Amino acid sequence: MNSRILYVTSLLLAVLVVFAVHSLDFPGSVPNFERLSGGGVLLDVKPSFSEEMTYQRLSEYGDEGRKNYVFRNLTVDIVLPLAVFPALFLLMRHALKRSSLGRIARAFLFSLPFLYVAFDLVENGTVLALLGYFPDRMHLLAGILPYITIVKRTASLLALAIPLVVLGVALLQRRPAKD
Repeated sequence: MNSRILYVTSLLLAVLVVFAVHSLDFPGSVPNFERLSGGGVLLDVKPSFSEEMTYQRLSEYGDEGRKNYVFRNLTVDIVLPLAVFPALFLLMRHALKRSSLGRIARAFLFSLPFLYVAFDLVENGTVLALLGYFPDRMHLLAGILPYITIVKRTASLLALAIPLVVLGVALLQRRPAKD
């Protein structure tokens, strides 16, 4: 398959999945969770930086909200990063073709989409453990969850922003200077 078609297809799939998960009301979607949890906010949308706040939120979700969160983490929140990964990886690959960065810098940048997916899946597992043992507390997991979320979010944003900047700079460098 032509690399341009592959990239466009992966980008369209990523946009479609992100839009659906955040805008449509179906089991496991953000609107569905918000409705079933009485307006709850997912822990990966707004991290809680205290164990007490994490468990207060888990409690406020109610039984239906917590069941939905488990379902979401076993389905939708696995599909989402796996749908976004190809687009981020191919975007990074495309951008780095136009870059003269060294091997270590290129390896680090190529690792960002992988880090995003890995930390998203670790985050899902952590939330599943917290929900599975609820109301019993898992102090260590509740304490590290917000930092896992920050690493995941940072990796995803960098995996998107860096190639866009590299491509933007390459585009500007190709344009003839105006007098």
